[in-house]
Amino acid sequence: MRSRIATVASMIRPLNAFMTSVAVYVAVTVALRHLTPPTPRLVAACVTAFTIAGFAMVVNDIYDIDVDRVNEPGRALPSGAISIRGAWVYALILAVVGLGLAAYDGVIELGLAGLSCALSILYSKTLKLRGLSGNLAVSYNVALPFLYGGLVVNKLSIVLATFFLLAFLSNTGREIIKGIAESEGDALRSVRTLARVHGPRVAAKFGSAFSLIAVGLSPIPIFVGGLSPLGYLPVVFVTDILFVYLSVKLLMDVSSAQSVKKLYKFPMLLAMVSFITGALV
Repeated sequence: MRSRIATVASMIRPLNAFMTSVAVYVAVTVALRHLTPPTPRLVAACVTAFTIAGFAMVVNDIYDIDVDRVNEPGRALPSGAISIRGAWVYALILAVVGLGLAAYDGVIELGLAGLSCALSILYSKTLKLRGLSGNLAVSYNVALPFLYGGLVVNKLSIVLATFFLLAFLSNTGREIIKGIAESEGDALRSVRTLARVHGPRVAAKFGSAFSLIAVGLSPIPIFVGGLSPLGYLPVVFVTDILFVYLSVKLLMDVSSAQSVKKLYKFPMLLAMVSFITGALV
């Protein structure tokens, strides 16, 4: 029973959902230039980020059940730990909680949370099958917390918009690379990823290009203001080195896509650390 509950709970990818909440807090920290104690609006925003991210994961698993029977047979749906109907109920509960708390934060926040939910359904049902447009949709949702956090404290800024752009670009690179690693399963839904349409080498070039563009743009937050060069640059320099290393690794050996996909999370996490150190130092 415990293992079944754990399997169902894992549908929301708790670590990914938690990192989405952390991204909201990072945005608030950058906007205010200090660590903020939990206020009702901030807690609501972080829980919204967590539940809406979890909603997206559950909906994706529902539509991807046939693919996951090949790529991830141990997941909740293909393993039989939960039924499709049960998964939809699970997703509905997450959406209601997330949207309810977003409404508490404000009308704009509710609109963005609603758009994110709608985009998640559209992605899982249609956009994912189209390849790159699906990658872009996922990246929008991944980067959105950097704007959402600024809105919650009424301090949306150019530097937060820059963070949104950097997260959008780097995650698009990762999504394209995922398409290389998951080609076998994607074939079951006829997903038109760059890897399946143009081959893994072309996809590797595109995925690396998105990541390297993010690397090239990473100094921009210093020039638009709002961050300390002393706090930001050393950490983002290490982040950029990791992105470059992974890009080169992939370009030299396309078969490394699976490991590169997993390792991409480390520089993405380190990038958030650089945002915080840049705001606080």
